[in-house]
Amino acid sequence: MKKTLIFLALTVCVFLSSCGDDAWDYDHSLEHVYYYGLCNEAYPGGNEKVYTVAQGGTVEVPTQFWSSFTRSYSPTVYYYTSPVPDTDDEDGVDEPQLVCGTDYVVVDANGNTLTPDANGAYPMTWPNAVAGIQNVYIKALNGQTGSIRVLTFDPTKTMNNMDVESTVIVRTNEYEVRAFTENYYVTVNIE
Repeated sequence: MKKTLIFLALTVCVFLSSCGDDAWDYDHSLEHVYYYGLCNEAYPGGNEKVYTVAQGGTVEVPTQFWSSFTRSYSPTVYYYTSPVPDTDDEDGVDEPQLVCGTDYVVVDANGNTLTPDANGAYPMTWPNAVAGIQNVYIKALNGQTGSIRVLTFDPTKTMNNMDVESTVIVRTNEYEVRAFTENYYVTVNIE
């Protein structure tokens, strides 16, 4: 019994000393690859998160940037809004398609209206590629009621969970930022 305990103790010591940080390596080609998504903490793995905002109100939608490093550059990613597709044809009634600028606007933390670029994208910069959370703000404009999506991926494109290339949000000569094939949009209901 005593010999068995000594053998186990020696085995554990050898194992622990051979698994130090110096022995660990990673794929250096991914060192400047980051991920951008939504804080969907209550529903991991999906797009089920729903926010609700009253007419005239503003809702915060947290987005997250995943990084393990501090860099000399500051990645810029993009987020979007889009109508929720009307997939419920059972009632024969088309759901209202809310329009940005008429039914809602995207604002900054101070309430100033933001203007999307020609592709409908709103930029968001992550200083020095430091991981963190920044909010998207949606303000209801006393227009129609209905639902929109806030997305961290261009709604005109399609992602494929079997094709990593399809998840790229932005690629520069310094960095690449990817989206997740799940958890890339949330729904905002305007009441």
